[in-house]
Amino acid sequence: MTQVCLALLVPDRIICGGIECVIQQDATTRYSITIFDYFETLLHQANGIHILLMDISGLSTREVEERFHQLNAQQCSMKVIVISSRLTAIFTHRVMQFGAKGFIYRDDLADNLLHSLDLVRRDVVTLSPSASQLMVNSSYLYMSNEIKPLDMQVLRLMARGLTVKAIAIKLHTSTRSIYRSRDKLREILNIPTIETLVDAAREQGLLDLEAD
Repeated sequence: MTQVCLALLVPDRIICGGIECVIQQDATTRYSITIFDYFETLLHQANGIHILLMDISGLSTREVEERFHQLNAQQCSMKVIVISSRLTAIFTHRVMQFGAKGFIYRDDLADNLLHSLDLVRRDVVTLSPSASQLMVNSSYLYMSNEIKPLDMQVLRLMARGLTVKAIAIKLHTSTRSIYRSRDKLREILNIPTIETLVDAAREQGLLDLEAD
């Protein structure tokens, strides 16, 4: 039987207990489980851990990136599966870029945990069904190519409540350029009115980095 050293960094004790129950049902792999309450403690004991299940719910994109940066600095072979209650295409894409081997949307956890562990153990990158379907259906790649830095600046300032005139002054450009960026964003996000632009951008995750 395969032996796997598994670490859990899952603040919610109910979810953590549920994970332990699910793992015990695996008849092909024997897991030795270590539960960590603090990320800093995990860093000091990272060597020897094969897989880390890390719940990143409630963390900003920047906080997640910093955690992966610190893990990578340890130069250990530990593979990371993240669990998240947050599901947007941009956030998921970013987290996988940081170095996660697996992404499990929290609602998929009970049904997908053992499958994800098995794939990641064999060095296969995996997304749980909800995350995978989101990425397939998402226009993220199109958006990332079409939306330019000026467009994002306009969007972020709109989210702060600035008027077109105020944005133009702040960015040292014309109001015509701001109107053009607004209309472009509206078309890319496929929404009918400018009034719902910020809400739609936030829902799709475009303001993730701005929120950090």
